[in-house]
Amino acid sequence: MPIINTAIHLKDLPVPPPEKTGWPWTEGTECLPDLMPDGRKWPRISIVTPSYNYGQFIEETIRSVLLQGYPNLEYIIIDGGSTDNTVEIIQKYENYLTYWVSELDEGQTDAINKGYLYCTGDIFAWINADDAYTKSALQMVSKYYLKGYTFIAGSSLTLYVDGSTGIVNSVPCDFGRYLKFWIYCALPQVSVFVAKKISDNCFPLDKSLYYLMDYQFFLRVLSQRPKSAYTNEIWSKFRFHGKNKTGGYNSEGMEEFYQVALAESKKLPPIRRQIFAMYVKDFVVLHPLILNRLSLTPKEIIQALKLRPTIGQWTIFWKMLFKSIINLAK
Repeated sequence: MPIINTAIHLKDLPVPPPEKTGWPWTEGTECLPDLMPDGRKWPRISIVTPSYNYGQFIEETIRSVLLQGYPNLEYIIIDGGSTDNTVEIIQKYENYLTYWVSELDEGQTDAINKGYLYCTGDIFAWINADDAYTKSALQMVSKYYLKGYTFIAGSSLTLYVDGSTGIVNSVPCDFGRYLKFWIYCALPQVSVFVAKKISDNCFPLDKSLYYLMDYQFFLRVLSQRPKSAYTNEIWSKFRFHGKNKTGGYNSEGMEEFYQVALAESKKLPPIRRQIFAMYVKDFVVLHPLILNRLSLTPKEIIQALKLRPTIGQWTIFWKMLFKSIINLAK
């Protein structure tokens, strides 16, 4: 039987590779007692990892989940039939997992959907196979949940390939603001936790989504007006290794924004929905202008205004036009 509801100690896990030191390799987390001070069980936290050919990263992910010192944890890994060493690594830790499988699927979103079916906890999150939690992250999340919060968003440390780092803090937002994807509302997915009674109303996610399943998920969560907590506590490490989907969406990524935003905007009142649809259509025209603003002539920008007069309500349009005129005069 898989070991569940038991905080795992460093000595319980397989010995890490000799070149690996520090958290979560040679350092663990002090475990919480089996029960809370009032004798109740700690809230159960269900974590899902979708995985495919990330054998170079997934062991750190697994250990960072298992070594949280958290007594009521479910950990599910759904692998899409990896052909590298991913399955071998998962098998090293299978006695500590609630469930895992390696089989062909229809992509990351499909894997998250499949993993969610095995979640029975009070709190839900997913962590990708190239990310990791920081020490005691789940212990801190549970404390927010016990205060009544049902949407809990922390911060994330970004690790870049050149060795530099950055921090992404969660920005407080509501459904209407987050819906406007052209306004950057940071929600580092790996550091966001949701009460399962809320997330139950969000699944299944659209498995055709390649980039923006987290955007769809958070919109569905925020539409329920959860009691939200935002903190600058760093609960995760996001590794930017150059092959991530996150960052600089191509035209297909922008199409997903339009698709998801318009679909989820149906939760708005009718008039607001129509206004939002107009904004989205405006941005379809504005986005290529923004990308190419340094090379566009005033004539080209004005031509876009003729095609879509409502883009004239956007301040950024006039800024681009004035800058193009100044550049032409130089």
